[in-house]
Amino acid sequence: MTMVCGDSHTSTHGAFGTIAFGIGTSQVAQVFASQCLLLNKPKSLRVSVNGKLAKGVTPKDVILYIISQIGTNSGTGYFCEYAGNVFQEMSMEGRMTVCNMSIEMGARGGMIAPDEVTFEYIKGREFAPKGDALSEKIEYWKTLPTDEGAIFDKEYHFDAADIAPMITYGTNPGMGIKINENIPVQDDASFDKALEYMGFKKGESLLNKPINYVFIGSCTNSRIEDFRIVANYIKGKQKAKNVNALIVPGSQKVAKQIVEEGLTEIFEAAGFQIRQPGCSACLAMNDDKIPAGEYCVSTSNRNFEGRQGQGSRTLLSSPLVAAAIAVEGKIIDITKHLN
Repeated sequence: MTMVCGDSHTSTHGAFGTIAFGIGTSQVAQVFASQCLLLNKPKSLRVSVNGKLAKGVTPKDVILYIISQIGTNSGTGYFCEYAGNVFQEMSMEGRMTVCNMSIEMGARGGMIAPDEVTFEYIKGREFAPKGDALSEKIEYWKTLPTDEGAIFDKEYHFDAADIAPMITYGTNPGMGIKINENIPVQDDASFDKALEYMGFKKGESLLNKPINYVFIGSCTNSRIEDFRIVANYIKGKQKAKNVNALIVPGSQKVAKQIVEEGLTEIFEAAGFQIRQPGCSACLAMNDDKIPAGEYCVSTSNRNFEGRQGQGSRTLLSSPLVAAAIAVEGKIIDITKHLN
């Protein structure tokens, strides 16, 4: 199906093979009035990642790595398909994380071909087709993946072995490095401005930088799988005294699952605060704001100036990296803390 919504991260639904993208308010009115939109057809882009991911590398790291390599404008004018065994082996939650951030590389949207993982996820869900109707749908959905030998306007290929746990250091999602790498050295005015805002220097390491806020939530990483990963890591541990750690489910359904699976006790015992489902500190909504000058390691999708509160400084990461930083109270090399 084709889906549109007045939110740029509508592309999350591309995880189901849907052509899904965000539109502006005036376009929303057009859709309500006519169920139609006049658009230029986007060009086609394919990003393939093959191989085996290292321990501790999550779908969020995969997409942050891709954007760090190809830049935040590489997808402008394109609709992206993610291909290769790495995406095929991801859960639906992981695929949603990847497709969610397609916008952060400038693409109109991103999608992953429907397969058995997709079909199993859909079965038995409240609004899914049932019985023979589902079987018929699945047979049709199996015809949707890209034909062998299809030609794309632009292609990128990556080796999974090159990807490590990631963190951003600047003011756009493309300014990312492997957590144990140093900030690059570039001679560029906008690069200098970003580092000045963040209070970082060219060539320095982020390891051991104190962090006072951790936000685990947003439409990128607030599904039950994300919270299971966090709970599994922090179980029996305590957040650092200097850290204010927020857990924000993406929906009432996920909030209910957190309670039913006993994750609430784990989070509360570790000193994490569970907030109401919603956008929360992703974009400084309600009272969930990061104070000016403070650093927040966030599992959301954007690290623009003032995104999480006026003067706040955002570092994007995966839920696993965010959980580890909350426990340590500073940026650490997560790869050295995995059993």
